[in-house]
Amino acid sequence: MPNFITKTIIKPALPFKSGRCDFLWEVNSDNSEYILARCEEEEFFIQIKGKEPKIIVKGEKISRPSQVIFLQNALEEYAKKAAFDIVSSNIAPSSNRLKKRNPIIKGVDFFAQNFVFDKELFLEIGFGSGRHLLYQAKNNPEKLIIGIEIHKPSIEQAAKQCDIMGLKNVILIDYDSRILMEFLRSNSISKIFVHFPVPWDKKPHRRVISPYFVNEALRVLKAGGTLELRTDSYMYYAYALDIFMQSPRADVRIYKNFDLEISSKYEDRWKRLDKNIYDVTLTNTQSYPENSPLAKLGFDYLNNIDKIIRDFTPRLFRGEDFFVHFEEIHAGFKRAVIKAAFGAYERAEHLFIVIHDSKISYFPNSAYATKANKKAHEVIKKWLHE
Repeated sequence: MPNFITKTIIKPALPFKSGRCDFLWEVNSDNSEYILARCEEEEFFIQIKGKEPKIIVKGEKISRPSQVIFLQNALEEYAKKAAFDIVSSNIAPSSNRLKKRNPIIKGVDFFAQNFVFDKELFLEIGFGSGRHLLYQAKNNPEKLIIGIEIHKPSIEQAAKQCDIMGLKNVILIDYDSRILMEFLRSNSISKIFVHFPVPWDKKPHRRVISPYFVNEALRVLKAGGTLELRTDSYMYYAYALDIFMQSPRADVRIYKNFDLEISSKYEDRWKRLDKNIYDVTLTNTQSYPENSPLAKLGFDYLNNIDKIIRDFTPRLFRGEDFFVHFEEIHAGFKRAVIKAAFGAYERAEHLFIVIHDSKISYFPNSAYATKANKKAHEVIKKWLHE
């Protein structure tokens, strides 16, 4: 994460503009400060922690933009205005970073509101180095390849390679695939690839593959479409096979040490170590009813912000299949930023609830009415107003 450490900060009055970045407002807690920055239409928080003579200024993790150069630029501009006696810094933009907003990197709003399914679709979850994703895009120019990844440097690298290779049939998104599945239309995807996911052998609830995920995958797959898991973990293979076979009608194929046309860097490593590689492919055998687009979750106006700031304590609400965790609050003049996790236990949203001049919104992106989110959102609204 880009950051710099300085002995002293003299904070300029907000708002101010420096270079191509705007610094809009601030909120504080007992141990840190958030400053809302905007660069190339991307909004995110810069976090300031510590005291003289060691003050750390960095990007806040939840709101970090997919293209890290925007964060680097904002930190660089803030350092020019506010930092004195910088001790260390790693914010210099790399030559490998994308220098401008790349149109193939999309936000969740695109899938919820604007996405037009006018091509045959492949979906790759956790594309890592991007070798397989780029191979599919290059060899299937008439198809649209959607890549989902939560590792932001991998997204940037794949986007840069798409530019170099002239690939126009790729969309990339930084989001949790377990949540995004509810956004996708029924009977719309031809192939779903899950290649070498983190095995989470000691925390299986964190795995991409789950009964819920498989049910959603079957819904979004066309009849005859396939969900393909490739893994070096025998425990993951056995776990996935058991879940696949729980489907009422299961067309499942199993392969061991079968070579694909393209190999990821992880697969190359496992082969050098003589590790076994397992493929489990589930084929969908039916069509599903069409689903409706997910609504955006919104709030009414709020008039008790002072009471929320004064009385806030971390709190956890547990439902049967959802939860809400209010983690911490940062406050300013007529403004509060609440860090929260909510939704389904195994696929939670991590967002801020921003209260500003009696208006409430989620940040850095919207929250949508997935099954668990709807229940959690009602708890959040009730808590805010009571």
